[in-house]
Amino acid sequence: MKRVVTVCAPAIIVLSVIVFMVGCQPQPTPTPEQVPEPQIPANFTTYTEEGLFSISYPSDWQPATLEMEEIWEETKAKMKAEDPAVTLEQTAMLFFAGKKTSEGYYPFLNILTDVRSFGYWTLDEISEANRQYEREATKGYKELSVIKTTVDGRDVIILDSEDNEPDYGRWRYIQMYTVKGDFVWLVTCGCEYQDFSDYEETFHSIARSHKILN
Repeated sequence: MKRVVTVCAPAIIVLSVIVFMVGCQPQPTPTPEQVPEPQIPANFTTYTEEGLFSISYPSDWQPATLEMEEIWEETKAKMKAEDPAVTLEQTAMLFFAGKKTSEGYYPFLNILTDVRSFGYWTLDEISEANRQYEREATKGYKELSVIKTTVDGRDVIILDSEDNEPDYGRWRYIQMYTVKGDFVWLVTCGCEYQDFSDYEETFHSIARSHKILN
């Protein structure tokens, strides 16, 4: 069974939440990458939250506008049950979308924001702390690539990773971190591992389409 989101059962999608752990050991900095600004594919549509952000995704995907609050509350409850120490009070889900199926949304896209924690000011520090948390908390977590580049004139880190949790099986994700002001933004796209080759280019295009409008 695909790890999709439904609105009638507990959320069964694991979101990477921006959790900053005092005392994490520094990890190697990401590999720099210089690439031209990406073009949004012609078959994409763009969602705009005026004064906040925009994101583009395939035209056959749908925003989970009505279900998003419920999805987020279910996800927070699940994560709290798995790790009571997880800090979510300042984390917000701003957007959730995916290809609508009879079971929910698959593959998926979400956008989270969090307030930067004291002592974690740079993009590299934030990325390292979050990845350290994932190494310690997520079964089968592996980093396949970590690249630092620019999107919409901002420094970003793009992470390609996978996990393999007993209840869900093997999944793979493209995540993009960026910072503006006091806030960290995290764009995540994910699917089951065996489907990743079908969506890899799409996930990168989605992440690199993200714009902060305020």
